[in-house]
Amino acid sequence: MKKSSLILVLAVSLLCGINLSPGPLLAAVIDIPEIDADALKFELYHGAPMVLANALSPIEFKDLTIKGSVNIPSSRVKGNSNLPKDQNELLVFFCKGPG
Repeated sequence: MKKSSLILVLAVSLLCGINLSPGPLLAAVIDIPEIDADALKFELYHGAPMVLANALSPIEFKDLTIKGSVNIPSSRVKGNSNLPKDQNELLVFFCKGPG
């Protein structure tokens, strides 16, 4: 996975409460820059290739999502068929926030 992909996955996992161990440990070992919502919006607007993964339940996914995203619930990440085949492809997880 590219360093920029890892950045987004770790940042969103922390915001959404997704346990991606050893993510926080890995983040402490390497210097990982952050991306905010405005930067992501810019990348989306300009057509940057990425997979947007909605980490909510399938029920919530129906009502709360970004157009073009796929559903990869935080409880079903490992082996999910919606994960990109290319491990270098940018993967962005999002949810409705903490709590």
